[in-house]
Amino acid sequence: MSETLADKTASDAVSYFKEGYACSEAVLLAFEKNTEINFSDEIKRGMSAFVEGIGGSGCICGALSGAVFVLSSMGGRLKPDEPTDKLNKAVRKLHDGFREEFKSACCRVITKNASKFLGIGKFNSCHKTVDFCARQIIEISIENGWIKG
Repeated sequence: MSETLADKTASDAVSYFKEGYACSEAVLLAFEKNTEINFSDEIKRGMSAFVEGIGGSGCICGALSGAVFVLSSMGGRLKPDEPTDKLNKAVRKLHDGFREEFKSACCRVITKNASKFLGIGKFNSCHKTVDFCARQIIEISIENGWIKG
């Protein structure tokens, strides 16, 4: 069975994460590597603040917030009269699927649950959120015609 674009992107994202990139950075870098979309160095630097739930606060998962940014860069608007309905539906699908999979969108809750229920270190479950988000942004971007499959 051949590896899909989503599989390859998820694998690359996990590899980037294991190399030391933050979850948000890993998702963006893997998306860029596997699509024809290029992000500026300023955007890549901007992903660094989403680490550990926005600057270490433990709030929204960095992989999820990074994935929301990537989708927004695909379907966002440049003028106030441009519609965002398609983007909002796509991001809602990502968010709702993420919450269903991990029972929360909150980094602190996800890492606490992983430690409590799986008996693993605090951030040792993050590769799963990175994998999920990288896979989803490819699938959602293809569904919406933002990239080719």
